[in-house]
Amino acid sequence: MPKSNFKSHLPLIVGAILWLIALIFASIYDLDISLAVADPMSALGRVLEIVGEVPAILFTSFNFILMSAYFAVQPEQNKQSRAKHGVTLFLAIGTAYYTTIRTFIYIADYRSDLTGDDISVGILEILISAVICAAVVAVMYFAARRLGYERLTRVYSTAVACVKAAVTTLIVIWLIKLVWGRVRFRQLEGDLSRFTPWYLPQGITGYFSFPSGHTANAAVIFTSAYYLNFLPENKRIQRAAAYIALALWVILLAASRVLVGAHYLSDVLFGAAITFVIVYLWRPKCQAL
Repeated sequence: MPKSNFKSHLPLIVGAILWLIALIFASIYDLDISLAVADPMSALGRVLEIVGEVPAILFTSFNFILMSAYFAVQPEQNKQSRAKHGVTLFLAIGTAYYTTIRTFIYIADYRSDLTGDDISVGILEILISAVICAAVVAVMYFAARRLGYERLTRVYSTAVACVKAAVTTLIVIWLIKLVWGRVRFRQLEGDLSRFTPWYLPQGITGYFSFPSGHTANAAVIFTSAYYLNFLPENKRIQRAAAYIALALWVILLAASRVLVGAHYLSDVLFGAAITFVIVYLWRPKCQAL
């Protein structure tokens, strides 16, 4: 490997080594770690459970908006471009609504645990979610249309790459969850005999601990790094600061999932790793992460 190429890949190599060390540790002490730190009623853990999925899903919604605006401002409109505009706008609305209603569902779950009552999302929360969704999509669409045709053309392929990475992550994570069938720590309810190590899949059991969806979702926000390549070369400090902020967000979300007993350390390690691989593979070919 050429010296310059090795230097550019050094962060990835170091990260992979640290991840492997953490996985070995988790393979031995997964249950012990959760026994030591997990608190299903942790306020920090539950708050991050409520808001943790919002940034990545809204960012994906915005990328759908960018695609929709691109099709809307094309100089020559035809049936195909109008159809693409409508489909991508519908997907933007759908992803935005999903994150708003899921937020209310998490709040209801938290309130249920606090009060001991069975609290669920009602018609009021559904209507509020719809209003919030409409407002957020309208603001994003207005902002996207203001970019103009030339700028939208420049960012279109990057928006597509972000959407591909997000959708691929969702599919891969949930396919693994379905067939792995690992019980969450907080679902053990004191019966430690139900614990299974990450390397022993249980099949379709209705349990979805492995891998961590929240952590994978948090890592999806790394697709925003695709846009950092539009920064001038002299913006290295801003670029580094953005990477650090993104990494800290993923680490915070991952730690909160273990803290709240929703996942084991190995769950969050694989949730992050799977997403990082997908984000790296879907990066725009003309750019480098």
